[in-house]
Amino acid sequence: MAEQSGETKSLASVSDEQVLERFGYRQELKRSLGYFSAFALSFSVISVTTGLFANYGSGLQMGGPAFIWTWLIVGAGQLLVALVFAQLARQIPLSGYAYQWTRKLAGERLAWWAGWIMIVQFIAGMSGVCYAMANYLVPYIGLASTNGNVIATTVCVLIAISLINHFGIRLSSLVNDFSVAAEILGTLSIGLLLLAVALIRKTHPLGFLLSHPAQPAGLAYLPAFASSALMSAWTIGGFEAAANVAEETHMPQKRVPTAIVLSEVASIFLGFPVLIGFTLAIPSLAIASQHSTPLLYIMEHYFPPYVTNSAMLLVFISIFACALANVTTLTRMVWAMARDGQLPASRWLAHISEHKVPANAIWTVAVIAAAFTCWAKVEVVITGVCTLLMYVVYGIVVGAALWGASRKVETDTVVETAGGAAGAAESGDRSTLQVSRTLCIAALIWILFLLAIISLPRSAWINSIASIAALGVGACWYFWGRPPAATGIRLEQVSDSFANSTGDRI
Repeated sequence: MAEQSGETKSLASVSDEQVLERFGYRQELKRSLGYFSAFALSFSVISVTTGLFANYGSGLQMGGPAFIWTWLIVGAGQLLVALVFAQLARQIPLSGYAYQWTRKLAGERLAWWAGWIMIVQFIAGMSGVCYAMANYLVPYIGLASTNGNVIATTVCVLIAISLINHFGIRLSSLVNDFSVAAEILGTLSIGLLLLAVALIRKTHPLGFLLSHPAQPAGLAYLPAFASSALMSAWTIGGFEAAANVAEETHMPQKRVPTAIVLSEVASIFLGFPVLIGFTLAIPSLAIASQHSTPLLYIMEHYFPPYVTNSAMLLVFISIFACALANVTTLTRMVWAMARDGQLPASRWLAHISEHKVPANAIWTVAVIAAAFTCWAKVEVVITGVCTLLMYVVYGIVVGAALWGASRKVETDTVVETAGGAAGAAESGDRSTLQVSRTLCIAALIWILFLLAIISLPRSAWINSIASIAALGVGACWYFWGRPPAATGIRLEQVSDSFANSTGDRI
């Protein structure tokens, strides 16, 4: 504990830019995010509203009303992962968390794969969010719910969120902050109102929440129950998104860990009452299970059109914020790897625009996400690929933390060559990463369990095949196009007083 206190004190004694320099990078992005904006980013990526409206129907089909209890089970398991990530975020405050944390803990090779898989995962996730929004928005604005209309609307949403991100982190964070407030107030109000209506009208007894019609009873029900956890597993993830804007957050060693844990806990406790409210209010289980938009069906049964339309407007705002936050965190991951020369066209992708954002990376991922949506076309496939790869990344990072929990992690300083240009990195200070081994083991067991239930069923094989194809593309670059090692250096110069300092430790 004394060592940790000393480490915290040393972090507080230097500026955010100086901390960044100790890891071998210069400040390129604009630091403008505070506590709420960091929390809002993670909360938006989790997006309880998006998860419920995108995957509630599939969960109901697979597990019946009893599937809602997977929310608490998944939430408890995810909290273990969030606590591990919070410890890492406090000690390695760098954007591109999966790549950077793994690089410090387990080396360049594994770090590259963690970063690449996370990029693919977020592209699939962003596509899934935009597709889910389009699925509800198309009939809402009076268009026919054809596949062409849904895909066209998805592309329009991708363009809109990319434009907002293009004009700077401040604009995107302001939009996101407002949207989070709307989500918390809107979604929670709808869920609680439906819960009150269902209890007053006695639509179903409380035992309905434990029922699973058309599914076997006893132990035979467990496979269906586990499969229905996909909705919860896809929704209660992404809490670590705040770590990807660590280099745009003031005091990231304090604010990012808080954002990670708080967003996870808030999502669990705000989402479960909403889930209960919608489920107890189901007018007809048979219709809801087969309906393309079951939550809209439930609301339309109880509320007049103006109430439903107002509620759906808040839903659209929430889902839009989720997509917006996905672009932000994904592009920072791309940029973090590109500045180390680890992606195709790295110099181009690492370019920072006049708005202090990686604009080229923003538009590149938007085009790729649009192409992926046109190929997949089925929401369950998109979200399935996203969920599978998300937990692969979690497993890599937590496994690296377990392996390197007591290793000395070296930061870099830069030697100035004649003329003031940055030269090769020299070994800098060494510090011990403080990560709980017990927590890492528990989190890793949880992740392996989720990977099994996500990837083993025959219905999930298409997700596994798509994921393997993405890994194959990555392997081609890794073995034949990638530089042998990341440079890790972006400093143009380092002040003599700081570079020669030996008293401060990270």
